[in-house]
Amino acid sequence: MRTLSTIAHKEGFSLPHTASISEAMACMLQNRNGSVVLLEDDRPAAILTEGMILDLLEENIDFDQKAIRFAKKPVITANCNRPIESAFDLVVTNNIRRLVLTDRKDRYVGMVLQDDLFGFLEEDVYKVDLKVADLLSSDAYIVTVSSSKTLYDALHLMRHAKVGSVVITDKNKAVGIITEKDILAAGYQHMDLQQNVKTLMSSPILSVNIDDAVTSVMAKMKERRIRRVLVHNTDGEMHALLTNRDIFKHIKGNVARMLEIKLRHAKEIMDLLPQAIIEIYDEPGHQVVHWINRKAREQFGDSILEHSPQELFGEAWDELYNTLMKENMIENFSALLQGRAFEFSGTVSKNINSRYIKLIAKDVTEHEYVKQQLKQEVHEENKLRQEQEYLMMQQSRLASMGEMIGHIAHQWRQPLAQLGGIFMNLESAQAFGELDEAYLKKKIAHGNEMIKYMSQTIDDFRLFFTPREHDQRFDVALAVEQAVKIVSAALDYHRIQLQIDMSPGRYYARSSGSEFAQVILNLLNNAKDALSEREHPREIRISLKHEDALNVLTFCDNGGGIALEILPDIFKPNVTTKQQNGGTGIGLYMSQLIIEQKLKGKIEASNSSEGACFVLKFPSA
Repeated sequence: MRTLSTIAHKEGFSLPHTASISEAMACMLQNRNGSVVLLEDDRPAAILTEGMILDLLEENIDFDQKAIRFAKKPVITANCNRPIESAFDLVVTNNIRRLVLTDRKDRYVGMVLQDDLFGFLEEDVYKVDLKVADLLSSDAYIVTVSSSKTLYDALHLMRHAKVGSVVITDKNKAVGIITEKDILAAGYQHMDLQQNVKTLMSSPILSVNIDDAVTSVMAKMKERRIRRVLVHNTDGEMHALLTNRDIFKHIKGNVARMLEIKLRHAKEIMDLLPQAIIEIYDEPGHQVVHWINRKAREQFGDSILEHSPQELFGEAWDELYNTLMKENMIENFSALLQGRAFEFSGTVSKNINSRYIKLIAKDVTEHEYVKQQLKQEVHEENKLRQEQEYLMMQQSRLASMGEMIGHIAHQWRQPLAQLGGIFMNLESAQAFGELDEAYLKKKIAHGNEMIKYMSQTIDDFRLFFTPREHDQRFDVALAVEQAVKIVSAALDYHRIQLQIDMSPGRYYARSSGSEFAQVILNLLNNAKDALSEREHPREIRISLKHEDALNVLTFCDNGGGIALEILPDIFKPNVTTKQQNGGTGIGLYMSQLIIEQKLKGKIEASNSSEGACFVLKFPSA
C-alpha cells in the first residue's frame, strides 16, 4: 500500500508564520501551484492561496504585511501514512486543490496536489465511454473577457465570478486564457494592471469537443500539464471550461467502487496464500477479528471471527498489540496458539475513518522442533568437547608434573651435593680432631641455607601450579619471570643462554597469570628439548613490547626450527616433534586455548633462519 508521504512535495511549499505577503507570493510563484503553508513550531498554522492574494491585489494592500493576517481558509490536513486513495475523498469533499500532510504529532510533512493524484487514477475509476458532456452540469457557462480589456478588468471579473481563470475573446472567438497565477506573477513583479490582457494571456488555448472521451481529454491535460480545457459544443461554439476539479467531483463515487473491487480481488489472492492471514478491526480499547483467509480458517477455525483476538492469542496479545501501536509494524513475533508455535508479522493500516491490523502467521512448529533438536545436539557436542578438553588438560598436567619432577631434580642436585660435602667435612674433622664448636656452627649454618633454598624451591613450584582467579589484572613480565625461575636450573644444566628484553610493571593483561605462565613454561620446555640436541651456542630470546592496544611477546630459539610438514598443524592436539621422547602434543594445543580463549589473543608459530619463533598477541589491560 502506497501512502500519501510517497508522493508528497516536501520542499518549497512552506514558510514561517512570520512571512510577509511578498514572501508568500514569491513562494507560490516558485512552487507554481499558487499556495503556501505557514508554519508555527513546525505545525501548520494557516494556508494562503493565490485567490486570497488576488483579493489583496484588488484592494491594493501593502505586501510587506504579515501574510498570516489574511489567511482565511481552514487548513485541511491528512496523516502522511494514509493510503493515496483516501485523498480523493478529502479533496472533493472539501473542494480544495491541495492537501497538507502531517505526522502523528501534527508536524508538517509536505503537500499533495490535485495534479499529483491524477497520476494514480485508473480507467476503471471512470467509464471508458464517458464523454465530456457527462461531466458538465446543465447550467455550465464560461466567463470571458474581451481582448481589449486590462489585467485589472480580468482580475475584477475573476473575483466577482469566483473563478480561477477567464477566457480572452476577440470577435467571440477564444484567443487565449488568463489565470489567477498569471495575475499573481504580475502583482509580485509590480506590473501595471492597466496593461492589456494580451500581455499575459496563454495562447493558444487547448480546446476539446463536448463529445470527446474523458480518457483522451485527461491524457492531453497530463501531457500539457494544465488544469483546464475549453469545451466547444457540437456547433463549434464555446460552451464551458472543464477543470480537474470537475473530473474529481464526478469520480468520487467511482473511487469507492474501484477500491471495493480491488479489495475483493486482493482477498481472493490472499485466500490462495499458504500462510494464515488475520485482519483485525481496531479502535481504542476494542479489537475484533474482521476477516481471515482460507489458511487461517484451517488452522484456527471460523469461530475466531467477530471475536476479540485476545481469545486467540491469550496473554501474548497485549505485547503484540503494544508493539504494533508503538512501531506501526511487527516482525517475527513468537506466540504459542492452540498447541502450535507461530511467528507473526504485520502492519497497521489507517484508513479515513477506521484502522485495521493485518497479521501474517507462519507455522514454525516443525522448525522449532528441529531447532530444539539442533540445540540439544550442540549442547551435547559442547559437553563432549569440554570433557575431551578436560581430559587433555589432565593429560597435560600429568605431563607437566613429570617435567616438574625433572626441574626439581635439577634445582636440588647442587644443594644436595653441597649437603653431602658438609657431612663429609664434619666426619673428616671429627676423625682428625678438628671438629670444634665454631666449625660445627659454620657447617650447620651452611647446611641450613641449602635446606632453606630447597624448601623455597618447593614453595615456588607449589605456588606456580596453585589455581588463581581467572579474571584479574596481572603483570605479564612477572609471569614470564615465574616460568623462567622454574626451568632456570635445567637451562643452566644444558648451558642454554636466556636473553629477556622486558620490564616488570609496564605490561599488563587480564586473565589468569598462572595460566599465562604455564604457556611460557611450555614454550621454554619445548625450546630446551630442541636445544639440548644442538651444538653450542644454545640461545632463547624473549622480548615484550606494546603494539597499538596489544601486548606482543616474541619467543625465539636457535634450535633449528619446526619441520615444515608439521608447522601448519603445530597447535593441533596429538601433533608433536618429540615422538621419540614420549611427547604428547598437548602442550601447544593447551597454550593456544589459553591465549585465544582466555586472553582473547592470538598465538602464531613460524621458522626463522636459526630456529622456531612464536608470537603471542593479546589485549593490554
